[in-house]
Amino acid sequence: MIPNFYDGRFLPEGDHAATWNEVVERFGGNPKRKGFCDRLVRFLRTAKRCGFLRVYLFGSFISAKDNPGDVDLLWIHERDLDKSRLAKECQDLLDYPLMKDREDWDMFCCSDDPFVINYFMDCWRKDKGAEKKPRGVIILSLGEL
Repeated sequence: MIPNFYDGRFLPEGDHAATWNEVVERFGGNPKRKGFCDRLVRFLRTAKRCGFLRVYLFGSFISAKDNPGDVDLLWIHERDLDKSRLAKECQDLLDYPLMKDREDWDMFCCSDDPFVINYFMDCWRKDKGAEKKPRGVIILSLGEL
């Protein structure tokens, strides 16, 4: 279950596991957000076919902001993933500059090494403001789609 916003804007500190239905119900409330959900689910299904494990969602999409700018995410894949053996659509999801240019979303990727994940996520678990208040992130297991 996705917790309530602690300050009217952000999720409370922590990594919050959620189902896809919970994400849509909570963050798909207006036409722009619904459009983001429609695009995101296509990427999630591709990522699942690629064998990726899960995805972290963060940023304005999982905030109370009515008009989020984009969807920010981090794909998690197995440590020994041989990217050269992946289908083109899978390689594309792991190509940050390509996806930023094509979709205007921030799509990062890393292995399932907890140290690496925490290295990436530490900056996104904080508000961008001067106070750097902690904020929560969403984790979706791709196996549940």
